Amino acid sequence: MTEKKPSKEEEEFIRREEIETELKVCRQKQLKVIRQKEKEAIAQTLNTTQEAAAEAMNLGFDADTARVLPLVPLIQAAWADGKITTSETNKILEKARKFGIAEDTPADVFLNLLVEENPTQIFFQRVNAVIKIMVQENPGGEISTNVLEWSKAVAEASGGFFGLKNPIHKKQQEVLDELADLFGVADV
Repeated sequence: MTEKKPSKEEEEFIRREEIETELKVCRQKQLKVIRQKEKEAIAQTLNTTQEAAAEAMNLGFDADTARVLPLVPLIQAAWADGKITTSETNKILEKARKFGIAEDTPADVFLNLLVEENPTQIFFQRVNAVIKIMVQENPGGEISTNVLEWSKAVAEASGGFFGLKNPIHKKQQEVLDELADLFGVADV
């Protein structure tokens, strides 16, 4: 019995399928390289491990927006009472500028998105887990020594009544206490 030779149409179909498969493999390799470079850039920007950078990528951060990640606890503290005031927004933006986030950059746009739309608690938890890794890796670094103080400054921005009452809302204080416990830093 002889095998039937494929028709020209069948040969052409097989050839196109082989080319498409090769292109898919090539694209997958390119994407893997791009993701790895992005992860390395995030790790460098945040001065952290590839593991922490990979989780930051999973949360939507990239090399351009990674500088926002350490500021997320400030945003969480501001949102704790269910709203962000103009004073809190201004304090967040002030800290962002000091942290190297310039106006009208992708990081600034991302930061403003987080200020305008309350992120989910899951987002805050996952970001804080990344920050915890960063704090553990560099206990004396800028993040570990300042993130709670910065968050407190944001919480205080709208509170108080002529100095007669605590400037920090009860829910904001709860968030500050949770952050202090999570990051293993002293309460402020």
